[in-house]
Amino acid sequence: MGGAEAVTKLFDLRDLQPGGSIRFPLPPVRGPFGPLSVEGFAHRAPDGTVRAWVNLCPHRAQPVDVGDGRLFNSLGEIECHAHGARFDPSTGSCTGGPCPGNSLQPLPIKEHDATIWLAELD
Repeated sequence: MGGAEAVTKLFDLRDLQPGGSIRFPLPPVRGPFGPLSVEGFAHRAPDGTVRAWVNLCPHRAQPVDVGDGRLFNSLGEIECHAHGARFDPSTGSCTGGPCPGNSLQPLPIKEHDATIWLAELD
């Protein structure tokens, strides 16, 4: 890796099997009263494609999994377990529930040497 980007290691790809998901901490962000801890999650599609998002539902800014690690419903959609908002695992776009017109916030990730990195622009 190199160039004009700083990167943060998120996880080793071997820890995320095809069809699975994983949660991980993100670097703290600046909040009105100091640093805020935020978490992300990633999904690896059966074809091996990895996508990642901030673990906050746009409906109420609560974690999608409500801390229990469950992210998907029986239809294979990402589902917020607080209020039932549903999202397409390919795009993060709302597919139903109380989130029309909204999407999960995507994370800019890169794969290098079987590791997933968060790309942070300088």
